[in-house]
Amino acid sequence: MIRGLTMIAVGGAVVSALCFGVAASRGPTSFSFSDIEWADTAPSGPQTSRTLAWKGGPELTINLPASIIIQQGPKAGITLSGSEHMVNHIVLNGSTLDTDENTPNHHYRLRDAKVRLTITAPDLTKLTLNGFGSVDWQGYDQKTLDLIINGAASVKAHGKAENVKLTIDGAASVNLADMDITNLDVAMDGAGSVKAGATGLAKITIDGAGSVKLTKVPMSFSKQIDGVGTVSMPKGPPDALLQSKPAHPADKTPEQSEEDLSF
Repeated sequence: MIRGLTMIAVGGAVVSALCFGVAASRGPTSFSFSDIEWADTAPSGPQTSRTLAWKGGPELTINLPASIIIQQGPKAGITLSGSEHMVNHIVLNGSTLDTDENTPNHHYRLRDAKVRLTITAPDLTKLTLNGFGSVDWQGYDQKTLDLIINGAASVKAHGKAENVKLTIDGAASVNLADMDITNLDVAMDGAGSVKAGATGLAKITIDGAGSVKLTKVPMSFSKQIDGVGTVSMPKGPPDALLQSKPAHPADKTPEQSEEDLSF
């Protein structure tokens, strides 16, 4: 019995020594981010463009990394341009943009896979972004805007909307400072950042380390932070309160004081 156990132990030691020897002969194995080119340089390789038959509608979901330009116009359409081996694998399933099952999933340089989407959307009011990329939304003019981001996309929008709802899960960056917004509802989970201004109601919920910068003082404000998130905005009451401010400072109500409207 003891002899058998001794032989097993010796055999295991020999096998271990052989394994370490083989590993040493192969050299160290490691993953290097230098294998991926993150620089925003001109893409190499064959380039192409194509148009997708999109009928438009109020909703659109994008499940791929891309540089996206959205504009409001009378005729709906989506134009793709960029790396041939990516553009040719993009498909539109209903209201979802994605890649087909034949898309290469091996390592490649990101600059070679860069895709540009130009979207004309007459009625688009709800956009869902899954992943990373950038969006420049131009001339938005609708009553509502519902923006959902899962990942690390960057969004900048210009225009106006009465009610804006932002839902962020990840490290997205959203800049709506150039939009005229009445009511703003932000729900953030992660470490994203938002810059926007609402004149009516601003409701901010942060779970994590996100940050929200309000560029205007809203008439009504509420916040809930679970974590180390931050909210900031200009000091002072909104314009509407300034116009109705009583002549004597002592007559100010709590709702009209600067302390109650700032952080």
